[in-house]
Amino acid sequence: MSTSAFTFPPMPVHADKGILKPSRAFTKQVYKSIGAIFLFILTYLLLLLGAVAIAGAFIALGVVIISGLSSFMGLIAGVALMGSGLMLVFFTIKFLFKSTPADHSDMMEITPDEQPALFAFIKQLTDEAQAPFPKRIFISADVNAGVFYDSSFWSMFFPVKKNLKIGLGLVNSINLSEFKAIMAHEFGHFSQRSMKFGSYVYNLNKVIHNMLYDNDGYGKLLNGFARVHSIFRLFAWINIQLVMGMQNILKKIYVVLNKTYMGLSREMEFHADAMAAYVSGSNHAISSLKRIEVGQLCYSGLLNYWNSQLAENKRSQNFYPQQLEMISHYAANHGLKADSIGLPIIDKHTNIGETSEVIINDQWSSHPSNEDRGAALTIINLNAPVVNESAWVIFNNPEQLQILLTDEIYAGAKLNKDFSVINLEGFKADFYNAISQNSFNEAYKGYYDGRGITRFDVEDAINMVTDTTFTFEELFTDANCSLPKNIERMEQDISTLNTLITAQNDIKTFDYKGNKYIKNEAQTVSGLIDHERHESVKKLESLDKNIFIFFYNKSNTGEARDLLAVKYNRLFKYQADAVQDYDLYNKTMSVFNRVYNTMTADNINATLTEVYNFEHTLKPRIAVVIADEETRAFMDEEQLEAADKYLASKWIYYYEPKYDNEAIGIFNKGVGAYISTVAKRNFEIKKDLLNFQYSLLNNK
Repeated sequence: MSTSAFTFPPMPVHADKGILKPSRAFTKQVYKSIGAIFLFILTYLLLLLGAVAIAGAFIALGVVIISGLSSFMGLIAGVALMGSGLMLVFFTIKFLFKSTPADHSDMMEITPDEQPALFAFIKQLTDEAQAPFPKRIFISADVNAGVFYDSSFWSMFFPVKKNLKIGLGLVNSINLSEFKAIMAHEFGHFSQRSMKFGSYVYNLNKVIHNMLYDNDGYGKLLNGFARVHSIFRLFAWINIQLVMGMQNILKKIYVVLNKTYMGLSREMEFHADAMAAYVSGSNHAISSLKRIEVGQLCYSGLLNYWNSQLAENKRSQNFYPQQLEMISHYAANHGLKADSIGLPIIDKHTNIGETSEVIINDQWSSHPSNEDRGAALTIINLNAPVVNESAWVIFNNPEQLQILLTDEIYAGAKLNKDFSVINLEGFKADFYNAISQNSFNEAYKGYYDGRGITRFDVEDAINMVTDTTFTFEELFTDANCSLPKNIERMEQDISTLNTLITAQNDIKTFDYKGNKYIKNEAQTVSGLIDHERHESVKKLESLDKNIFIFFYNKSNTGEARDLLAVKYNRLFKYQADAVQDYDLYNKTMSVFNRVYNTMTADNINATLTEVYNFEHTLKPRIAVVIADEETRAFMDEEQLEAADKYLASKWIYYYEPKYDNEAIGIFNKGVGAYISTVAKRNFEIKKDLLNFQYSLLNNK
């Protein structure tokens, strides 16, 4: 099949195939995985032989008892003993009778007839990578690509052809050169013989899981056995003790097997990245990592947006142009330029999302961090020219595929028959209107987002007006505007280190600001971060006050100055109230949410007793909040009705043996209306203040 309809991205010039040679770290992990697999096999065989030996002893002893006692009780005891032994052997081999069908429900298979250009592209790529062509190719809705195979017990012994999955959210987020790099990465896995270990580990994990957790059928068999006679019950108890001993051994083996394989899996990712660099260029492999992060962030945001629209009986017509719109919005919001096909140009040093300065290598992660992958690709340093075409150019009827996968996303959604289908223009109107309503003036550069303004004495600040002069630009520098996020990051880093200090784990080292530390130094580093956080908090407090002074000084009338002071004091009052409201709400809900877990009747009653105790404080507080005229103005009729209904009666949420779902619904709606109103009130009061103070810039 010709690829003349599009430009096939070239390989890097003078690419050295030596970069594909497995590293020492890779080889080391292969041998460790082999050792872990043999350790499991040896352990399992010993457990099986032990079970057979115990069963043999039980059967022999049972025969002796039956023949020696020659009585009904002797017969019962002998049969019970033999049955217990046989069931112990069955426990060790019952995984052989368990089948788990592959689930492809979130994917859709495509064929060469449907997508000739895509298959031609993949054929040329597999030739360059010297990798086998996929057995089957699937598309999915998400931002992902992957190799998978239908793994069964027999796949450990016979070759298994691999399948390829391509997420349309991924296709939407990258150009054709990056698409080639990502596919080359996946075909790097196709060519890895070490992927065979994945089949071993997958199936051995199924064996362990079956023996540790999938015991409902065995439990029923054992219960039936125990009900035959009290002697049978005794030997069932002995059986349980033996099974628990086996399970304790298998839990330890599980840790060794999987931690070892996760280490190999991370090295396999580095090796697959080397294939991507060899075939398509390090530059495209690196840029694809960044663009995938943005694509995933925007895809998740879009899912959340449309989930919120289900209550209004609205759904998306086509997810993918809307995801692109969110990507464009992300780029504009973060000062990123767009290329000729509308995708953000992301420097390799640009951080996507929140980043921590404390790095702990996760031994249970199957993938290295994008930072580590980018660093390894930079060392390879193979660059190739960019084919800056959309990856959609190799798909036939892309809009049809997009709508088809969008419909799949909504397959399980609950919508009325008269639901509205929103196209791109409708989405843009709704989305940007929601942003406008729920965000502050862009001139503040996010300085006030997601936090309360630090409380200060307004009168004291007014007395400082004549002593201090600033400009708007000096107050709202990039460094100053990043202070709140930096403080939040430092708090998260301190929490991470505190977890490392207190948790029982085998983590020995961590990195902070590029330097490596041993675990025993975590307390010291936490103290350093806390000192830095404390200094930043003091700077933020001073900055919040200086901003007030600046705008107060900008006011050209006494009336404007008084109004600014009133607005700050009003916000400070409601911020303080909201802190108490959020605390009360969170404490109540942390207890109430336990009702969604499976509990005994005693635990349910104990939980709800705690809830009723919280309600002694919660209900009067809600009454006070909705009685406040200013707060009440932010409630709609439905919220007011929900709060009033909740307050009107003492609701009982559980009548043994059932929950009262109607009462639970009234609780959720009433309490939800209360906390939503508090949040909306504070946001709108804060937005009003910020808009007012910004308007003072125009005063002379």
